[in-house]
Amino acid sequence: MNNLRQNFNKYKNSPLVKGTLILTIASFITRIIGFLFRIFLTHKIGAEGLGIYQLIFPIQLVCYAISCSGVELAISRLTAAHKSCQYLKYGLLISLLAGIFCSIFIYVFAPYICTNIIFEPRCKNLIRVLAFMIPFSCIHACISSYFIGRKQVRITALGQMIEQISRVLAITFFIYLFEYLDLFVSPLCAVLGSLCGEICSTIFCILKFYFHSNSCKGAVQSNEKTHYFTEILTLSVPVTLNRLMLSILQSIQSVLIPSMLILYGLSSKESLEIYGILLGLVLPFLLFPGALINAYSTLLLPEISKAQSCNDLKKIKRTTKKTIYFCSIFGMLCSFLFIVFGNLFGIYLLHSKMAGTFVCELGIVCPFIYLNQTLSSIVNGLGKTGITFLLGTFCTVLQILLIVKLMPAIGIAGYIISFFVTNALNSVLLFGYVYKKV
Repeated sequence: MNNLRQNFNKYKNSPLVKGTLILTIASFITRIIGFLFRIFLTHKIGAEGLGIYQLIFPIQLVCYAISCSGVELAISRLTAAHKSCQYLKYGLLISLLAGIFCSIFIYVFAPYICTNIIFEPRCKNLIRVLAFMIPFSCIHACISSYFIGRKQVRITALGQMIEQISRVLAITFFIYLFEYLDLFVSPLCAVLGSLCGEICSTIFCILKFYFHSNSCKGAVQSNEKTHYFTEILTLSVPVTLNRLMLSILQSIQSVLIPSMLILYGLSSKESLEIYGILLGLVLPFLLFPGALINAYSTLLLPEISKAQSCNDLKKIKRTTKKTIYFCSIFGMLCSFLFIVFGNLFGIYLLHSKMAGTFVCELGIVCPFIYLNQTLSSIVNGLGKTGITFLLGTFCTVLQILLIVKLMPAIGIAGYIISFFVTNALNSVLLFGYVYKKV
């Protein structure tokens, strides 16, 4: 009994457990709000409109990879190791410069991107609004990563909730404004609302850092500036290049789906409707329970990094074992629920029989999706970001090849097969590496 009580107190006071709980609660709240609102949005702009809205996310993914992905990981790791907020200052400068470049580029070349890359001219205004969002995303991502590195996850969690709530309110405002003005309610309402949400969360993060940053005041020597820039760039550039390549491949994969459905014999409207339901409703629904896994994975990286810097192999082994056991059991439970009750979820929650079919068919992939998140965080925490890049790239290229080969012949079933095969393969390869290394 005393051992049980001691173990309970140990876990109760663990920063990893506390942080995971806080981020999980925030993530569940934001995902519930976002998911329910997405159903409302689908009714307002239609499945085709949701498909058009989804088409801009590959562009956002590439811009985020260039401007934020490597820098935010570097800020989180270096802050966890050194407890200095100078890494945020110089990391934010690098991220903002890259973000502003991306914004100008996609704003100027929006017509070309729509016509020749995503093959949907109606996305031009959406991409131009997206361009204004990127610098705010850089600030939000960098400050959130800093607070994660300091294990002050309440601020990150509150920032997530402010972003989601303000986004929902803003999108609702624009929808009813368009209806009041007798204008066509288009996906533009959703992008304008997303911009408002990003601005609100960025303002919150800036204010929190301003009142927190007393320790950052004071002059920094020129040689120290060089040291900070060197450390950040050494860690972030390989990650940025890796994520950029992976993001480009994932964007190609996303853009291919409606094109391959047209080759299968569907009309442009039908292919966009299926694309919108699959990526706009079904996949977010399947990933919804993963809020717990995502929160844990976010905090796992600095935890593993810190244990490695202290050469605490025993802690790395213990954390890794528990993570794999938990994710496997949790993923299998979610798969069971989705496969058995998928049709009911589709009819009563998603209001789409087609969505229910997709939930049943894709539910089996859940254990692999959740394992991929945590195993990738463990490998990245060990400093082996190149491994996650190589495996991710290999699996994404394989999925693109399967999509091109299967979808023109068997339609959306080809995407489902490719999604299962590549996620399962990635999990097996990541697990094999972690088992060998740890």
